[in-house]
Amino acid sequence: MTTLVGIVTYGGTEFTKLTVQSIRETAKEKVDIFIVVGMPKDIETLDWLRENPDINFVCHNRNYGFPYGLNDIFDYAWVTHDYDYLILAGNDIIAYPYCVDSLIKLADSSAYECISAFQYDVRDLTTDFPETEKNFVGEFKITRNLEERPWEVFKGYDSVLKIEDMNLRDIQNLCLYKKSVFDKVGYTDVSFFPAYFVDNDYAMRMAAAKIKSCTLQNARFFHFWSRTIHQGANNNPKRHIYFRRNEGYYINKYGGAVGQETRTPDIKIAARENEKETIDFWR
Repeated sequence: MTTLVGIVTYGGTEFTKLTVQSIRETAKEKVDIFIVVGMPKDIETLDWLRENPDINFVCHNRNYGFPYGLNDIFDYAWVTHDYDYLILAGNDIIAYPYCVDSLIKLADSSAYECISAFQYDVRDLTTDFPETEKNFVGEFKITRNLEERPWEVFKGYDSVLKIEDMNLRDIQNLCLYKKSVFDKVGYTDVSFFPAYFVDNDYAMRMAAAKIKSCTLQNARFFHFWSRTIHQGANNNPKRHIYFRRNEGYYINKYGGAVGQETRTPDIKIAARENEKETIDFWR
């Protein structure tokens, strides 16, 4: 079986490096890595990728948003290549030991089509281990010093598979998809530009397609908690406007807010026609 790890980045090179390093250090299974650089002027990330020819990547010539980047990953995994599994990973996560291998092991041995790992974020860390608070600053836990690796004090992971059946806690930060998910659900909806609610939308469509899913409780990963938003050059002051607008689009699409949906629109987005025109409209 072949596995691709796909990551979309918008700056934060130091976090992306840690994400890739953690996957390589903890995964015994062979995985390929593909990165979408969403910011055309992200020179730091591009320079690092050029120094690592074993990582395939594409760089957008304009900010087309996170959903468009995810669709690039779907294309790389299953249109131009034929991977068995795709693991979508955030660019600000740390895979703990056994995490990636557990996802692949369960995929190999079960009918589950979508398997999410179990998040442990910086807020959990500083609550459970108050001594780590010194490594972070302010309400949004801005990282002070990555070299101290405070996330390593957490040891709540295990090699024994522990399945939380038909419950997806996270579908984009560290989540394995079989190709059957793409065959049934297709691409993400780029109308959720530049981000926000695209995961809720895709989860609703997976549920409507009756995708067999679960969360692996033993497969743990650390999440720095939205570094693209809270830390770095891409801290867009318009993000609250985008959030509210995308929430409105979601409500119109589903007839209610998250958890209050009254209808399900078309499940599958089968093609990428007019994506850039759609993005320009929402932009």
